[in-house]
Amino acid sequence: MTAADHQLHVLFINDTQEILDLMRELLEEDGYRVTTSVALLDMDKVKRLAPDIIVQDLLFEGTQELGWKTLHLLRMDPELARIPIVLCTAAVSVVRDAAMAEQLDRLGVRVVLKPFHIDQVLEVLKEVRIAQGLIDQAMDG
Repeated sequence: MTAADHQLHVLFINDTQEILDLMRELLEEDGYRVTTSVALLDMDKVKRLAPDIIVQDLLFEGTQELGWKTLHLLRMDPELARIPIVLCTAAVSVVRDAAMAEQLDRLGVRVVLKPFHIDQVLEVLKEVRIAQGLIDQAMDG
């Protein structure tokens, strides 16, 4: 199976079920296989799901602590560190802070700020796929 034949698997993690339902529908319409979770997952479950890309929010249970912890755990695990991460968040001031922006860049985390248009998310996913060699840029447009 070539990269072009592979239906890319996105793991979308957000603590709002309505956002998960909407994103599942929109991403599946664009050809992705989507798994959603309303809670942050332990690393073993992420490994079993084997996503190609992880999209997650930063805020869970009203705090950023769990979101940051998950980002770091994903990057520290040798099996999961290769998976691209896209952070979809309304925490604009946090991710635009110079130190945080540098930390996200060092972790290789892309950011899409809420409120966003679905085309923004699709474009970032396409950029991540190209950068990771998951698709051929010429084939995808």
